[in-house]
Amino acid sequence: MRNLFHVAACGAALIAAPLAAQEQAGAETEEVSQPQLDEIAGMMSNLFIADPLTAEQEARLPAAQAVVGTMMPDGFYGTMMGKMVDKMIRPMMSMFSSPDFVLAARLDLDEEAIGRLTEEEQAEISAMLDPALDRRVDAIIDVMTGRMGGMFAVMEEPVREGLSKAYAVRFDDRQLADIAAFFATPTGGVYARESMALFSDPQVMQASMKALPTMMSGFGNMETAMTEAMADLPQERAYADLTAAQRQRMSELLGIDQDELASVIKPPRPPEEAVEVD
Repeated sequence: MRNLFHVAACGAALIAAPLAAQEQAGAETEEVSQPQLDEIAGMMSNLFIADPLTAEQEARLPAAQAVVGTMMPDGFYGTMMGKMVDKMIRPMMSMFSSPDFVLAARLDLDEEAIGRLTEEEQAEISAMLDPALDRRVDAIIDVMTGRMGGMFAVMEEPVREGLSKAYAVRFDDRQLADIAAFFATPTGGVYARESMALFSDPQVMQASMKALPTMMSGFGNMETAMTEAMADLPQERAYADLTAAQRQRMSELLGIDQDELASVIKPPRPPEEAVEVD
């Protein structure tokens, strides 16, 4: 059960940062407190500081809101993202809930022994171990898509507000009027409704997934690059590397005796550990 939930959480985490997957399949999920959530939200919001709208931009904000409202009708964002999560998680869950995967997780047998079983035999044993596997998978998917859809529904209004401000900044009065006029046409109306959903279209998602291996390969030599970038920097200091004056000052700052300081200061990490990317 935890393995299945872990797979689902990992899939959802590819789409939404707020949903953190467990670090290990068997690990317990740690509950995050509201103050911690508020702190994280504050840190994230401070990553992107937008300039306040000018008086001119404020004046055309209603026109921008009308344009964005056509593109994002009420309920659109939660529905779109819920479907997107479902399309991503369901194939993953199907793969990781297959009989051979279940047997590998539940039986203390090597892969070769399980591989000697026919598909029918694997399915029979899997059904003995978990007769409700299919329903369990459906329940997990329903909960994940429902929760994710709800999370994105909450984001809909802030996204609409931010998008409206962005339109007010990037387009002038004439351009906003032209966009609104286009959206009022039959073709424009279809485009307005579909433009946001295009990013979750299977064609776009498939192309994005194909690019993932290439994108992730860029991290392959990151630790080496970091080590090389810091090669000429002074090394971290151990207790023995501190001068007498530094030991005295650190002792005063920490409020401990100097003879305890040696046991308090941990030895420096090797350079390769200092740049490890988890």
